[in-house]
Amino acid sequence: MARGNRRMTIFLDDRDYRQFIQLLRQAVERFKLECHEYCAMPNHYHIAIRPSLPNLSDALQLLNARYAHWWNRRYAEVGHVFQGRFKSQVVDDERYALALCRYIALNPVRARLVQRPEDWRWSSYASAVGLRPTPSFLAASASLALFGIGDESVLRQRFSSFVLAGGVDDLDDDRIRSSDLILGDAGLMAHIQPPGGVVL
Repeated sequence: MARGNRRMTIFLDDRDYRQFIQLLRQAVERFKLECHEYCAMPNHYHIAIRPSLPNLSDALQLLNARYAHWWNRRYAEVGHVFQGRFKSQVVDDERYALALCRYIALNPVRARLVQRPEDWRWSSYASAVGLRPTPSFLAASASLALFGIGDESVLRQRFSSFVLAGGVDDLDDDRIRSSDLILGDAGLMAHIQPPGGVVL
C-alpha cells in the first residue's frame, strides 16, 4: 500500500482514479505481475500482487513515480505525492490471504464511503464477484481459488459471502495494518528477504 504525502488526498475525482488504474495496468503488464486485487481510496491505495520476477520494488516505484508526475502536472503542484516508500508484506498463509481479500474489499466500507464493497467503483471486488467486467490485468481467479474448487459462479458467491460475513473489524486486520513484514509462518523470516510473494 502507499499513502498520500502527509495523508493528503491523491485521488480528487474520477479522472484521477482512472489514470491510476491505467498506470497500474501498465505496471502489471510491463513487469509481469499477477494482480489479485486492488482498491484506490481518496488518500491511499492497496494492491495484492504476486511478482513472477524479483522486480516488485521497480514496478511499484515506477507506478508511484508516474502517477505523482501526472498528478503534479495536472494540479500544477510540485514535490512528493506519496508518503515515502510503499509498505509491503509477504503473505505466506491461506488464512491471511483470505483476510487480505476481505480487508481490501471492505476498505471503502470501513471508511464509510459506501454501504457495500461492490458499490466502490475503484476496487476490483465487484469484478471478482461477477458484478462488473473484469479488467484485463486482474487475476481474479487467483483470489477465487482461495475458496476451493468449483464453478466460477459458486466461487464468486463464496468470496462474496466471506467478505460480507466478515464485518469491518477482524483480529487478522490488525496484522494487516501492522508493520509485520510477513503474514504467516514466522520461520519464513529467516529464509526470505521482502519484498516478494504476495504483498499488500
